[in-house]
Amino acid sequence: MKKFLVNVVLFALVGAMIVVLLLALGSEEGTKYVYKGNSSHKPLKIKPKEYQCSECDMNIDQLNYLVELITTDGETFFFDDIGCLVLWLENHHPDIDRIFTKTIDTHQWIEVEKVWYTRKAASPMGYGFAAVEKRGEDAISYAKMRELMLQGQTLHDPFVKKQLLLQK
Repeated sequence: MKKFLVNVVLFALVGAMIVVLLLALGSEEGTKYVYKGNSSHKPLKIKPKEYQCSECDMNIDQLNYLVELITTDGETFFFDDIGCLVLWLENHHPDIDRIFTKTIDTHQWIEVEKVWYTRKAASPMGYGFAAVEKRGEDAISYAKMRELMLQGQTLHDPFVKKQLLLQK
């Protein structure tokens, strides 16, 4: 019985030490995936590494590819890549008011369904999709981009990458 109590106490102490260590290693603010209180329902200006992508958890540091999803109650979710938004929406169903993306050609905030997408961009997650305001020869719609993303037809696929990058 005495040995059992010693093991329980030892286990509790080790567990408490692990919890204290994890809390000490965390940042003061913690991770930031969402901004609450966006009553204007417009894209927010953020600084690099101020927020993390709601899908992949990476710091958002390439603001040219930034996507912001704004809910009807004013919560703003941030994504470092349009592909991350597509994947996140497969598992989350918020009450969406608007979704904006930054275009790489004009650097404007435009709703995701009102822009075109390239397939060969050096996007943060390497999917290859980037929003453009001015439609180019190979640009595709949001619906087509979403379909290709969900099928895995991105630059992550070596066959697709080779096929796209060999096109003139």
